[in-house]
Amino acid sequence: MKQFSSTHAKQYFGEVMKAAGQAPVAIERYGKVEAIVAAPQFFQAAGADVAAERRHIRLQQAMVEKDRLIRHQRIALDLVTANPKTRDAMIGEAVKVVERWRRERLCSDDYIDRWSAILRQPVRQMAQTMISDADGWGTALRQNSPWVGLHA
Repeated sequence: MKQFSSTHAKQYFGEVMKAAGQAPVAIERYGKVEAIVAAPQFFQAAGADVAAERRHIRLQQAMVEKDRLIRHQRIALDLVTANPKTRDAMIGEAVKVVERWRRERLCSDDYIDRWSAILRQPVRQMAQTMISDADGWGTALRQNSPWVGLHA
């Protein structure tokens, strides 16, 4: 990156503009960069890169949520197909996790209360609730789930 003193930039602004058309230019004052001058195309390119990066991050997050949903679908299937002893043990472990959250204040009361209510539901309803987004909380609840280590 070319650098110009602020005095030189004031006196030879045309030269700075010409250089900025090729690449961003730094303007220094007392040996410290105070400003960057660049042609519009450099910002447009940077904006496109930022937009592409945001799209990429959104896609990655969507894939993470899809993985969480699949994991909870598997857990829901296990709950409805397991023998009562195994199912009760699974639910018991999840209840212990939620109780620990409450005791140690590890997460919001909203999550604790919602998961506590879900874990008290009949098994088929619990399984359906875990994989549903009907109440608008599905994604958030799957992000903060008491089903530790199951189908990880």
